[in-house]
Amino acid sequence: MGTYIYDAKRFGFSVTFIGIFCIAMCLASIAAFFNMFSLPKGIAAVVLIVAGYQIWNTFIALANPRQVTIDEHSIAFSAYGRTDRFVLDDIHAFTVREFPGKRYVRINEGGLLRGRYWVQTGFMDNGEALEAWLSEFEYQVNPNTVKAQARHSNQNYAAHKQQIEEILERDKRQKRTKSSTKEK
Repeated sequence: MGTYIYDAKRFGFSVTFIGIFCIAMCLASIAAFFNMFSLPKGIAAVVLIVAGYQIWNTFIALANPRQVTIDEHSIAFSAYGRTDRFVLDDIHAFTVREFPGKRYVRINEGGLLRGRYWVQTGFMDNGEALEAWLSEFEYQVNPNTVKAQARHSNQNYAAHKQQIEEILERDKRQKRTKSSTKEK
C-alpha cells in the first residue's frame, strides 16, 4: 500500500510529449483533408485514427497514469489533475497482464473512459512492491483463473520441494534396484 509515482522526466516525454505530438499529427491530418497540408488522404485518415486513439488514451481515459495510490479501501490512478478511484470492495473483475517493466491493468472489464491502465512499474518509485500488490489483488479477486491456479501450484511445489525431491530420488533408487535384480 502506498503511493507510486512515475518518474517525472520519463512521464513528461513518454506520455505528455507523445500526446502533444499526436495532437499536432491530428491537426496536420485534418489540414490534409482540406488540402492545407500535402499528405495523401488515406495516410491522413490512418494517422488521424492512430493519433486520435493515443490522444484519447493519454488525456481522456488516463490510460497512462502518473501516480497510483493504494490504501485500505481503494486504488486510484491519477494524471493531469484527474483521478479515477475504485473502491476495492466494489471491484468484481481485476486482470493484470504482465510485461517487462509495466503492467496492463483492467478493472471491472474497463471501458472507454476509465478502467484500462498501463502502469509503468519499471519507472515508478518502489515499482516492485506495486507489481506484487497488483498480482496479489488479482489473485484475490479472480481466484479461479488458470493464472491463479498455476500460482497456487507453484507455491505448493515450493513449499514441498524438498519432500518431492526426496520422493523422486527414492523412486529412482527403487527403479535401479528393480532393474539390477531383473538382470541377475
